[in-house]
Amino acid sequence: MGWTAKPKAASWPFKQRLIFALVIVLLAFSGLIARMIYLQFHHYETYLGLAEGNRISVQIIPPERGKIFDRHGQLLAENRSVFSLSFTRERIPNLAESIIKLTELFPDIDQERLEQFSQRITRLPWHQTHIFPISLSDEQAARFAAHNHQFPGIQLTARQKRVYPFGTSTAHLIGYVGRISEQDTVRIDRARYRGTDIIGKSGLERFYEDILHGQPGLRRVETNARGRVIRTLEQIPPTPGQDLHLSVDIRLQQFIEQELAGRRAAVVAIEPSTGQILAFVSTPSYDANLFVDGISHREYNALLNDPERPLINRASRGQYPPGSTTKPMTALGALELGFTTTTERIFDPGHFEFQDRRYHNWRREGHGWTDLKRSIVESVDTFYYKMSLDMGIDTLHDILAPFGFGARTGVDHPGEQAGILPSQAWKRATHGQAWFRGETIISSIGQGYNLVTPLQLAQATSILANRGQVIPPHFNQALAQNSHQLPIRNRQHWEYVIDGMIDSVHTPRGTAWNSGRHIKGYKIAGKTGTAQVFSLNDQEYREEEIEQHLHNHALFVAFAPAHNPNIAISIIVENGGGGGRTAAPIAIRAIDYYQRELQ
Repeated sequence: MGWTAKPKAASWPFKQRLIFALVIVLLAFSGLIARMIYLQFHHYETYLGLAEGNRISVQIIPPERGKIFDRHGQLLAENRSVFSLSFTRERIPNLAESIIKLTELFPDIDQERLEQFSQRITRLPWHQTHIFPISLSDEQAARFAAHNHQFPGIQLTARQKRVYPFGTSTAHLIGYVGRISEQDTVRIDRARYRGTDIIGKSGLERFYEDILHGQPGLRRVETNARGRVIRTLEQIPPTPGQDLHLSVDIRLQQFIEQELAGRRAAVVAIEPSTGQILAFVSTPSYDANLFVDGISHREYNALLNDPERPLINRASRGQYPPGSTTKPMTALGALELGFTTTTERIFDPGHFEFQDRRYHNWRREGHGWTDLKRSIVESVDTFYYKMSLDMGIDTLHDILAPFGFGARTGVDHPGEQAGILPSQAWKRATHGQAWFRGETIISSIGQGYNLVTPLQLAQATSILANRGQVIPPHFNQALAQNSHQLPIRNRQHWEYVIDGMIDSVHTPRGTAWNSGRHIKGYKIAGKTGTAQVFSLNDQEYREEEIEQHLHNHALFVAFAPAHNPNIAISIIVENGGGGGRTAAPIAIRAIDYYQRELQ
């Protein structure tokens, strides 16, 4: 028989190696289990905190908003470092209890706003951090720091706050920033606003939002269980917004505001040679700083319900009958088109008869024999009554339209109104009615359907000062504006009309003589205007017998020096009465201040 193998003897070395390996594995597992037991019982709290609390998070670094300066470098809008409170909802055990504690710690903080904020953050993602937009004083910040342990999830946070140093003087010009709303999200790139809750809401802050805002940065950090940063892992700095340099002179702006003394009024001043706006004033005004951190319902309702309507920007949104301020433009067009001459005279008995109706002159006894220049100096209505009938409303429209009436100026400021410059087509489109010739008569003196903004009047006056050169008005000094020339080519016509405006201010017959007679060293070209608020129906206007809110609006336009102008100005004082009595003195004082103090 053949031989057989001995398996036990042959496999013994293998079994030895296997047993040795098993012993090594058991020892290793025993060591690991022992280590786990040690860590579990002796370092449980330490490693639990590290496991649950340490996180890597990305923090958005908001960009610094661009500053706004006046033409001489004076700050009009800046950013200041302030302390606020930040809330991380997921780290706050009981929000309602924390709010109660805060009201006890800070009885001097607006409780209404704190309650509104707490309601708002309950509707927002819990993991995000939200800043309660108030500015804590140093004493308040120290008070919170001493009690910080009582407020888990609420931290003292430094942030940048928008500040308007000149308050009411620049509110309608600069506008203000505020918290981003749902309506705002449709006009922004969300990526640029990560970590930011502020956006330009009105004025130049809104118009130039895109360049003022900047680009956010980011920081990757490691935080502990309390949310405190342990270390920064990566940082990309933000790109600050661009600064904005305006054409406005804040000294002139404030001077005009003081002269208006709270009246319902507006003034716009333009540098004719550049189109740069020197002053943009609407009164009464409000303090834009109220809106930056969110205005309370009580404060907002007080502004909203104020009968003086301080929230209305009268300078570019207010629309008023221009009254006689358009007579120089009408006179120029009439000369150019041949509807009158520099030598034509008419007799003014104080009224004009047409179709069994009497249209009165502002001076009931009349002016007697009158030529075109005298019609400007003394503001003779009847001259324009007759001339406008010869023209017709469409010709009158075509004369005034190139001066910017009936259209927005295109200024770099939001919310501008276009006013109304009527024509036959306009009335058919808006009222479905034919035009009546009697409406042409009252349109010739800036009444009827005619409406203008103070900005439009200032632009038209600037065109007069430039002898027909049109330069669009603007605030941003960096803008380069194209210009064009009106088709009124006869230089003598320009000087004839402007001479009438000069005499209106500097001769005893002029409607602005009382205000202009004290001016020395240069000449002002001006034109007064008075706009009726309601129809008199052939009755005589007696101001003392009429309620104040029905008094005529007072207007005045002017430029100076007349033969080398550096300022053109318009003013409207609501219910101010006569333009020569109320509006002209304010505008002429502003012009004289500009010539003597700011040049």
